[in-house]
Amino acid sequence: MAFPAPGLEIHALHVQAGAFHLADVDLTVPAGRVLVVLGPSGAGKTVMLDSIAGFRRPIAGRIALGGSEITHRPPEERRIGVVFQSYALFPHLSVAENVRFGPRASGKDDPAAVRGVLERVGIAHLADRKPGTLSGGERQRVAVARALAIGPRLLLLDEPLSALDTPTRDDLRSGLRELLHGLGIPAVYVTHDQSEATLIGDDVAVLMGGRIRQMGTSADVLDRPVELAVARFLGLRTLGPLRLEAGNAVVGPPGRTLRVLRPPPIDGDTVACYRPSDVVLSPPSEGRAENTFDGDVVAVHAQGDVTRVEIAAPLAITAITLPRVARQLSLAPGTRIAVTLPPDALRIVRSA
Repeated sequence: MAFPAPGLEIHALHVQAGAFHLADVDLTVPAGRVLVVLGPSGAGKTVMLDSIAGFRRPIAGRIALGGSEITHRPPEERRIGVVFQSYALFPHLSVAENVRFGPRASGKDDPAAVRGVLERVGIAHLADRKPGTLSGGERQRVAVARALAIGPRLLLLDEPLSALDTPTRDDLRSGLRELLHGLGIPAVYVTHDQSEATLIGDDVAVLMGGRIRQMGTSADVLDRPVELAVARFLGLRTLGPLRLEAGNAVVGPPGRTLRVLRPPPIDGDTVACYRPSDVVLSPPSEGRAENTFDGDVVAVHAQGDVTRVEIAAPLAITAITLPRVARQLSLAPGTRIAVTLPPDALRIVRSA
């Protein structure tokens, strides 16, 4: 796939933050694309954003933007827009004054341009309001407008939706994706939420323990993790090591094995994983799909829009299903159930 010329380039970046070490970060974010940095709390996501923005000095490595090195430039010379997790709005200033703050500080105050940014983000009608009178979603839009008002060459967003309630967050995701992809500049979006990564990111970098463990398109990374730590973070469950049996790649105890479709070369460090949402539950019957076995329900947990089912079988299985399906199957502890793991739903990852 041909990409446009890179907007943001990071090479061999090392950053020390107290006892934490961000190490060997290599990233390229072309203009017009959104990179989502996905990782658990404490992975180093904010440390990396602070280094790109110039708030934290790296101990080694190189950062370039638009072909020019900015590694040691102060923040005010980088022209990078930042949307903080807390939004960091000035409570005593109106929405319009908050958005004008950056251009005014750099001597480029243009009220007409500010009005244009407010209209683009859909908050022109809030121009005279104070942040304390706004909803969480409205404050988020003000923070984005303020970041855009400086005409940034790069936009950084640090978990911008995490402070919002679920309905508001869901409402804003699509609009934020459309806005980011319409800017024509690179954007780096930090989150721990896989659904946000799927919806907003063109590309995903999984950051764990201060290192990027996997990077690629959103579909590649989220659907095909390459190592066990990444798979577990993404919510996959482990079945066990792969082995060859009668020419097939299989997992599970002898006589109760599951076939794996199109596996990579097998060695002792390769295991099979699955997503609980890929498990198919059905009544025990004579007709059997491939990779189907009987098990006994151990526990059923209602989790809002889905139901988690724990099953004891030759391989211990966790399934995620719809509440309607759970009711149809009368799932309860002790229920006998047929479990199917389609061969093409199993993922193969390195265990070390």
